[in-house]
Amino acid sequence: MPDYVFLTGHRKSGTTMLRGLFDGHKSATTYPSDVGLLYAYFPAFTLDGARSDDELRERIPVVLKKSLAPVHGTEHADEIFDTDEFIKLFWAEFGNGDLRSRGDIVDALGKAWCRYSKLDPGKTTVVLKETSQSVFFDELKADFPSLKMIHLVRDPRDNYAALKVGVARYYSKLGENELETLASLINRCRMDMISARLNTTRHPESFLALRFEDIVADPKPPLSRACAFLGWEYSDTMLSPTILGSKNEGNSHEGKRFSGISGENAGAWRSRISEDEAKIVEYWCEREMLDWGYEPAFDALERQKAFAAFYEWYNSRYFFADSFAKS
Repeated sequence: MPDYVFLTGHRKSGTTMLRGLFDGHKSATTYPSDVGLLYAYFPAFTLDGARSDDELRERIPVVLKKSLAPVHGTEHADEIFDTDEFIKLFWAEFGNGDLRSRGDIVDALGKAWCRYSKLDPGKTTVVLKETSQSVFFDELKADFPSLKMIHLVRDPRDNYAALKVGVARYYSKLGENELETLASLINRCRMDMISARLNTTRHPESFLALRFEDIVADPKPPLSRACAFLGWEYSDTMLSPTILGSKNEGNSHEGKRFSGISGENAGAWRSRISEDEAKIVEYWCEREMLDWGYEPAFDALERQKAFAAFYEWYNSRYFFADSFAKS
């Protein structure tokens, strides 16, 4: 079994950038996309007891192909990466594994990536990236005792700003409007920050949290800290994000391409979201923001008034059930 390093954090918190920074390090091999299966297969498909094994087997290659599709937008990727061949290796490594086991699926993926990269799985460290996995840390650690996880924290106001700009171009196609994206942010981002605090306290030897803002401001100190945590020697190759060894220009919803680490939008939430949106984030996430060094900008009463207005929609959208309706 390989050793595994998981990179995680809320969506649009910089985890793709972080994966790109790890891509060039000689101490590991980095899987070139999101795992995908940890949100597009687990748990929606695996918890549905009515689904047959054949249905689950049909789902896995669909997710792998779609999650790996962005790799083919990378320079020279089509010459050096064959998705169909990789999926064949996945099934060969999976063998008679349990289709409902997160551990079996992840390990087959990691071993297949080693085989594809012509590396010995028993002597290799594999870096995997997937959003919002800190809450599953204990479960993953039980499957992979040598697991180490690095969580990237970002100011949730900036995090929402990065998501908001993607609503029209991307998230609306998934059925999300701006209010639904904001609701998702305040719940999942808060969950991630709570999990990061708890895991850092309980498992400092195997769980590390870094701040996005610290990396983009001066990357060498936090990346050196990450390498020390992993027992690796720091390398300046980590200062330039790559994917399969080629330059990685990022995945900004604004269509911007970055030649390296960019802090352009760090702290820019005031010009990117409304005051009411910022107040709603602060109301829901104040404790966790303070945990990670993000100071609220508005007083408590202003935050509550903004959230009260948001709650009218929030409650009716997610929680209200009309018990007065005629049967």
